Amino acid sequence: MLPFRTLTTALLLLCLVGLAPAADFVEAPRPDTFRGLAWGTPLADIPDLERVPGPNYRNTYHRKDERLSFGDAEIVSVAYYFRSDRLYRVGVAFKGRANHFLIKERLLGQYGQGRGVGSRYGWMWPDFSVELTYDDSAGSGALYYTFEGGLD
Repeated sequence: MLPFRTLTTALLLLCLVGLAPAADFVEAPRPDTFRGLAWGTPLADIPDLERVPGPNYRNTYHRKDERLSFGDAEIVSVAYYFRSDRLYRVGVAFKGRANHFLIKERLLGQYGQGRGVGSRYGWMWPDFSVELTYDDSAGSGALYYTFEGGLD
């Protein structure tokens, strides 16, 4: 009887461990676009982009006449990142704790509870992530949307 209980307990624990990673994923649908641009859009198909100057900003662009708001929050800039000439990441820079709060509240409303570690808070899907950070000493933060799937 003891080996049966031990085996049953071990199998139950293995099942629970197998389910744990799935619980980390957000149940809401992941964003398919950012401001009308789908993940994987070719760089050549977005005519209103300007390359960010400097060697540290390779494959990084800004849109001309970018709207500097995100919901009710005021933002500093939006950067569009390309891998193999396809859009895979967007970064939103902002200043101030109030804007951090407004952005986080909007994301919580869209995606539900995420996970927080230190100054980072985020939402994960199997091929996508949204990460919000804030640096108290700098008084600024960033929001990143990252497509982690294939860009075929």
